[in-house]
Amino acid sequence: MAEMTGAIVRKDALGPAERRAMYALFSRYYEQISAEQFAKDLDAKDFVILLFDEAQTIQGFSTIQHLEVTRGDKLHRGLFSGDTVVAEEFWGQRVLGRLFLRHLFAQKLKHPFEPYWWMLISKGYKTYLLMANNFAEHYPRYEAETPAAAQQVLDAFARTLFPMAYHRGSGLIELGHSLGQLKAGVAPISSEMLDNRRIGFFVERNPTWRRGTELACIARMTWTMPLYYGVKALWRQSTRIGGRLGAMLPSAASE
Repeated sequence: MAEMTGAIVRKDALGPAERRAMYALFSRYYEQISAEQFAKDLDAKDFVILLFDEAQTIQGFSTIQHLEVTRGDKLHRGLFSGDTVVAEEFWGQRVLGRLFLRHLFAQKLKHPFEPYWWMLISKGYKTYLLMANNFAEHYPRYEAETPAAAQQVLDAFARTLFPMAYHRGSGLIELGHSLGQLKAGVAPISSEMLDNRRIGFFVERNPTWRRGTELACIARMTWTMPLYYGVKALWRQSTRIGGRLGAMLPSAASE
């Protein structure tokens, strides 16, 4: 399978054909969302990461909104990632992650001496794992309670974006009407998968995820994040290569 290519574009640069393609892809995996609702959500964003196949057909995307929220005498900066989807035949590729990290790092460079955060909401375990598996500092997490300072940032972002729907006690966003939920059979969670502590934690914190309830989360962008991400990617690649070579080499019993 050929690797996708990608680009980060301003939302205003999207044409009607690209918007239609994005909605068509999104509606393959999510239900209870209209074209009008999808367009309204997209219009609130600043940038879009687009993923293309060899024919330059859109096979994935993620939307981005920059955030600056003042609470008391503190200014919190970060970005919010909204609708995100990748065609199933391209699951496992890391193009989206690399492009997102590039954009996140570029924003960190603009404010090098201040904390910079990624705010996301998760109605599926894959989104939660994308954060938990790649960001050393992320919340909520099973390993530890969320520190007060990080909770303040999370609350500030969530209350700004979802003032009537965010519940601080549970960390859940319940809108009363779905903003799109996974179709049945897309990214299901089996009982065996709950043995993964991060997936189990996600289900524990967001028990109504099937109906589109969102779990509010944040992760901190640090200067070491690109190195952390790169080492993990290199390790995964070497493991895959090692596995293929092991399968090709004769076993000791056959020598």
